[in-house]
Amino acid sequence: MFTVDVEDFNHWRQQARELLKRNVPPDNIAWQYAGQYSLAFSETSNTMLALPVINKELTLPREFFRLAKTVACFRDDSIWALLYSIAWRLLFEDRRLLEFTLDKQVARLLAMRKTIARDMHKMEAFVRFKRIDETTLKERPELAENTHDLPQGTNDLSEYYVAWFEPEHLIVPLKTSFFIKRFNNMRWSILTPDICAHWDTQQLTYTKGINRSPTIEDDLENLWLEYYKNIFNPARLKVKAMQSEMPKKYWANLPEAALIKDLTRSAQTKTDTMITDNSRPAWEKTAKSSFIQREQKKLREKR
Repeated sequence: MFTVDVEDFNHWRQQARELLKRNVPPDNIAWQYAGQYSLAFSETSNTMLALPVINKELTLPREFFRLAKTVACFRDDSIWALLYSIAWRLLFEDRRLLEFTLDKQVARLLAMRKTIARDMHKMEAFVRFKRIDETTLKERPELAENTHDLPQGTNDLSEYYVAWFEPEHLIVPLKTSFFIKRFNNMRWSILTPDICAHWDTQQLTYTKGINRSPTIEDDLENLWLEYYKNIFNPARLKVKAMQSEMPKKYWANLPEAALIKDLTRSAQTKTDTMITDNSRPAWEKTAKSSFIQREQKKLREKR
């Protein structure tokens, strides 16, 4: 039994290549994150390198590497063993293995990818940047303990933005390119418990994660809350659908979440008022639509 340490996906890929070259079966490997204690009866990966190379040339489908890079973000130590087992089967059983979606291992891998994709979508939707300036730091000294996570040399914070997010999986490195593209001219930091990403409009850097969200107040947030209240349509409220797209676990980090309880509580009353308000018939605007008028004319002609 070989114990193989893994730091990240690229490290796993290097280790897996050496194992596959030496025809080491999946059942003979115990994968673990670097730094964990090895099993007493196991051998290290250094011992593995002493084995003779049997397969000098290894060719795996590109689709596998694309899938593996995404799924490697899944927060489960067993992912490395699963990836190696599938790589082994692609090489020595069937190169079309990924097409067999009913296969237990393939189905599990695809389910993980779906979970990761949903988590990345939530990160896009629920990251909220707040502006930090020097005045805020002076008035709220408790923020100073979090500024050590900002890139070195960031002295002028007049236009620096910070966001806090708690992803389910280790997706931050995969999603930073999205935020760089969308907020390219803005200096920002995305802080998470796992890792913090920092962009200074030129370079992306990472630092270790922090335990809790910094407390920051932003004038733009007040404008956003006012806008959110005004666009809320009580007649279209569907609580279950809303919670499906915006799960409650994210509410603590969303400024608009503080309004949801009051808005939903008064939704039925406001809807009833809209229905019973005769000052402006609901059909008034719709009746003036040229499309509606044409469709009405067609219906009359068919009679």
